[in-house]
Amino acid sequence: MSEVVAQKPRVRRSSSDATRFHMSTKAVDRSVEEYATWSEKKCVKHLAVIRWGSFEAMPCPHCNTCTEHYFYEKDLRWKCKHCGSKFSVTSQTVFSGRKLPYRKLLAAIHLWACGAAGQPALELRRMLNLKSYNSAFTLVSKLREGLMRGFNTGLISGVVEMDGAHASGRRAAAKRGKPQNYQTPDSVKSLEDQALLTTAARQKKRREEKAALLAAGGRLDPNTGAVHEETRRIVFTLRRRSGVKGQGAALTRVAIGLAETPDVAEAFVNSYVAVPESVLATDTGTAFSKVGKRFQMHMQVNHSETLSGPNGEHNNLAESLSARQDRSEKGVYLNIEPKYLHDYAVENGFREDNRRKAPGAQADLALHFALNVGESHYWRGYTHGRHRKYEVLANGHKDYPSSGPA
Repeated sequence: MSEVVAQKPRVRRSSSDATRFHMSTKAVDRSVEEYATWSEKKCVKHLAVIRWGSFEAMPCPHCNTCTEHYFYEKDLRWKCKHCGSKFSVTSQTVFSGRKLPYRKLLAAIHLWACGAAGQPALELRRMLNLKSYNSAFTLVSKLREGLMRGFNTGLISGVVEMDGAHASGRRAAAKRGKPQNYQTPDSVKSLEDQALLTTAARQKKRREEKAALLAAGGRLDPNTGAVHEETRRIVFTLRRRSGVKGQGAALTRVAIGLAETPDVAEAFVNSYVAVPESVLATDTGTAFSKVGKRFQMHMQVNHSETLSGPNGEHNNLAESLSARQDRSEKGVYLNIEPKYLHDYAVENGFREDNRRKAPGAQADLALHFALNVGESHYWRGYTHGRHRKYEVLANGHKDYPSSGPA
């Protein structure tokens, strides 16, 4: 007689609010196929409503006269009734001087909005049959610039979570093409030789290696004492809790620091937080203790013991953005250059704040910022060698050499 094997009870994970949204019909509002059916005039109307709120009346970008200007169907431009200058819907925006058709521009930004952790320019080029990689790369880079100058601005207040996470400088090139835990014969011999050393000799060797790394441009981590590569950066995050159960954070601000230190944390807070009417929630990192004293209350959670304390002591929303940034860097964009890390971090902050909007709504909101911050400061003339010569840091810009050949 065969034995009856008792089946283990199946544990079903309950759906989160975010899961229910993404599986609902609200998560889909528009498709790329629809853009293919739009005329260029309809695309211009759509962009005009996003930028000015109207297709009939708008301010002239040259003289700011707001009225119903003359519209020319043939070249899809307006002529100002006051100064006589002609302008298009992308004049004096980050997309000024664009050569892409409006249909393809809208389709590219819609596809960009569909990515949960980002959308590589190389994939956009393939999907839209763009002749040049630079066309796709500068397009999404200008969109990120619009978010940097339009979305990641202004003060926040309330219960604010703060966190710092390591990014960049992960020696990806050194690991490429090698299996995990790969060891060369030299490294194995080195480990064997090290095992024969005395404790004092090993400590001396570690000190010498540390000094050599520092001399090569490495940076000392004030929290762990480890020496990181010169390209290592810290992504600092500030997120205001919405106060509504299940809704997560309401507003996000990000910045980049060379290390997780009190001076960087203080500069970040000074730029983005209305401190007198706010409460700060962080982990027990030493970088946050000093600036926390200026807030009404400083709630701290010891992550070595628990993820959340009994009185709301957690920074899980900030940790959520750090996880998204990590997925974006390791799985989508790969080897983000430190000079442009701030651009990508702002993009992830935007995605995290608008994760419960359909792609069309996300694309329109990103376009709103890009169309209303003026002309590009960073990407005009990029393909002709005019590159940004600094990186944007929380406590001031830092000179950074241009990428690629002169």
